Amino acid sequence: MITASIKTNLILKELGITRFSSRSSANKSIINSIYIYKIDKVSVFLKKDFKEYDIDQKKLILAIMNSTTLTNGRSSGQSILFDNKNELDDIIDSSSKLIINFTNNEIKITSKIHIIDSFDIDELASNPENKKHLWNSIKALLNL
Repeated sequence: MITASIKTNLILKELGITRFSSRSSANKSIINSIYIYKIDKVSVFLKKDFKEYDIDQKKLILAIMNSTTLTNGRSSGQSILFDNKNELDDIIDSSSKLIINFTNNEIKITSKIHIIDSFDIDELASNPENKKHLWNSIKALLNL
C-alpha cells in the first residue's frame, strides 16, 4: 500500500525536486561571506566589500582601525572575500595583531590574534553607545 508520504516523494522525484537536503549543503548556506580588510597589523571582517560602503561608513571603519595605534595612518588597505570559516587561519597572516569582527559570524582562529566582536557598521553609525562599547573594548585590549 502506498502512503501519502511515499506518493508525495514519488511525485516530487518525478518533478526533480528533493524533499530533504543533506546537512552539509544546508550548513554552507548559513555561513555568510566575510570580507577581510587589512591595514598594517589590523584586520576587520566586514559583511560586504569595503568599496561598497558609503563614504561616511568608510571613514568610520578607517577611524576605528587607526584608533588602535597598530596602523601607520595610511588609508590604503586590501580587501579579500572569504567564505569558508574553516580555512580562516590560512588567510590571516602572522603580522596581524588585532581583528575587529563587524559581522554576525562567530570567528575562531587557532593563532593568538586578539579578536573584538563588534556591532555591524550600520549599527555603530546610528548608535553612539555601540561606538563607546567598541572603544572601551579596544582600550582595554590594547591598554590605551
